[in-house]
Amino acid sequence: MGTDTKTAEPAAATVACYRLIYRSHSLLPRQGKDDEALAEILKVARIKNANLGITGALMLYDDWFAQVLEGPQAAVEALYTKIKADPRHHAIRLSEAGPVPKRQFEKWAMAIVAEHHEPDMPMVATTGGLSQGAPWRVSLEQEAILTRLRDLTRGYGRSS
Repeated sequence: MGTDTKTAEPAAATVACYRLIYRSHSLLPRQGKDDEALAEILKVARIKNANLGITGALMLYDDWFAQVLEGPQAAVEALYTKIKADPRHHAIRLSEAGPVPKRQFEKWAMAIVAEHHEPDMPMVATTGGLSQGAPWRVSLEQEAILTRLRDLTRGYGRSS
């Protein structure tokens, strides 16, 4: 007579995702942010982030970036350390970091910040630079985080 035993869930299934939100002042040349330089940054970041298991969303407004990074804690923290050392970023401020139950931006790479209550425009890196992608629906959880990113790029909370 045996008893049924259940196999324990793999550790990765029970480990929460780690989320980090920061903002920084961009030191990219004005013309570089519009197209080719930003497209190249996005292309390289997508490849590296995919290999690290990192996803998220990046917002740009005037000369300010705000980004949410999600993935394994060690990988997200290592990437943030690299961002802090990147000469294209200035006045970097951590807004939030910690475990979360699940990713909210598993398929996101970049969005242009729109005015509040207007849709953001997703951007796709192409061989010719950046082009607009199809708008997507966002969940309430995603919208709350995107509102925070908008606020950080516009100055609300920059001093906190």
